[in-house]
Amino acid sequence: MSSDQIRGFDLVSQPWIRTRTGEQVDERSLEDTFASAHQIEALAGELPTQSAAVLRLLLAILRRSLPYARTRAQAEDQWRDLWEAEALPMKEIRAYLEEHRDRFDLLSPTTPFMQVPDLAAKGTSGLVKLIGEHPDGDSPYFTTRSGAAVQRIGLPEASRWVVHAQAYDPSGIKTGAVGDERVKGGKGYPIGTGWTGRTGLVVVEGANLKETLLLNLPLDQGDSRDRPVWERDQLGAAVEAGHQHPLGPVDIMTWPIRRIRLVTEGPDVVDVVISNGDPIQHYNQHDREPMTAWRRSQAQEKKNGVPVAYMPREHDPERALWRGLAGLLVQRVDGGAVRNEGDDTLPPHTLEWLAELQEQGVLARDYPVRVRSIGMLYGAQNSSTASVIDDALRLRLSVLTDERLHGLVIASLDDAKLAVDALAGLAGELATARGQEADVPRDSARATGYLRLDQGYRRWIASLSSDSDLTERRTAWQRFAKDAIRRLGDELVLNAGDDAFRGRDVERRGGGTRHVSSGNALLWFTRNLAKALPLATARPSETSEKELTHG
Repeated sequence: MSSDQIRGFDLVSQPWIRTRTGEQVDERSLEDTFASAHQIEALAGELPTQSAAVLRLLLAILRRSLPYARTRAQAEDQWRDLWEAEALPMKEIRAYLEEHRDRFDLLSPTTPFMQVPDLAAKGTSGLVKLIGEHPDGDSPYFTTRSGAAVQRIGLPEASRWVVHAQAYDPSGIKTGAVGDERVKGGKGYPIGTGWTGRTGLVVVEGANLKETLLLNLPLDQGDSRDRPVWERDQLGAAVEAGHQHPLGPVDIMTWPIRRIRLVTEGPDVVDVVISNGDPIQHYNQHDREPMTAWRRSQAQEKKNGVPVAYMPREHDPERALWRGLAGLLVQRVDGGAVRNEGDDTLPPHTLEWLAELQEQGVLARDYPVRVRSIGMLYGAQNSSTASVIDDALRLRLSVLTDERLHGLVIASLDDAKLAVDALAGLAGELATARGQEADVPRDSARATGYLRLDQGYRRWIASLSSDSDLTERRTAWQRFAKDAIRRLGDELVLNAGDDAFRGRDVERRGGGTRHVSSGNALLWFTRNLAKALPLATARPSETSEKELTHG
């Protein structure tokens, strides 16, 4: 918005959402995206986090377009009707978008979408602060954008980055807005990142965008007061004192963590003001946020004087998604999905909801999905963006929701850990035999071991179903893991060198000495690998590969 901008940019009818169908990437309006969702393969933002932010915006709109379900039975029936229909309910969606159309104008002089129209400050923030794929912290070369590409952008792209900023904007000092009493010396001091950036977002993807929307739409969470930011009065620069906590998933998915004003020049956005918005409590949002797993935090319980405090379980950039599958498993009591207040971890509520739908026969137990983890990594003090986490697993929903498979999944992860630990131990012994420190070789071998298992585990987990033979499937996994890790161990020994072959005597912790050599280390490794993977027997590597996907 600026003095020379006289027209609006209607997000309902103007194309701005990037979608992908096959190899074709298009920009679509809100209305077109919903109307074509059953034909669209997926969202295709400039970053995975941008796609995630736009998906959550679409989920908020879809949820508010539907009648409020007052009982679980009503919610399940409503979801069943949506799932069985060919397309999304466009009559209801169009009516909702039309009712709030004035709030979906990016350049409205009075109610600009997710912005403040008269946001004033001593200066602007710079367009680089808005564009999430151009971090301005320690990693300026994280992107290929430079020059004019960060000096002006079109309105469609600006729309996407506004949505992204409210979800993922880094913390740090912000431009101080006039009228915000928190500003000191023209600066807005840190209140944290966008809410979605604090989560370990888990997205369940279906065969098309319609399925993806519905698979992430639990209709049993929140209450009738749950509203998005555009259904509330237009925000000003100051924090909204009367609305300090989100009331449900729609509220939290559209939480205004920032006050934003775009600066335009003709048809382009050339600058932006980004100031602090409404802070949000970090803990105990598990009854409102459905798309992340949770971990109990004793530190937060002590700090805030609460008996139970759950924090979002953020993604670990050093661990593939499959290594954290245990935290996504839905537990059941008496046949139903259950969440026990006080458990150390909680799965995303979306998965609990899907488990309940399966229990009621609404959704097939072995429905094939792609479970995707998306997250933003921030720099020091969360004040800049560093990189994006994006990983995915193809599996049947029963892997996460069928208790019969849970023991197998957990056991397979234990198998992987024990096998990799054996490899790390071998690397440490070989280093000792050479007269070197063991820590770095152990860590390197552990990383290499998990990397070697990665693709095999992905193929194996995709083979599981509710009628899998548990013993056969675990045996197949152990055989593959043993073959893969044994080969790595052989390579380590082969490359250990003459010093390791000759070995050396080292002191035992309890006194005395022991001889460490590559030969002794290999014997130790072979014994420990066999102990870690007892179901595995000697098989050619070709056989172990084939067994992975045929259960």
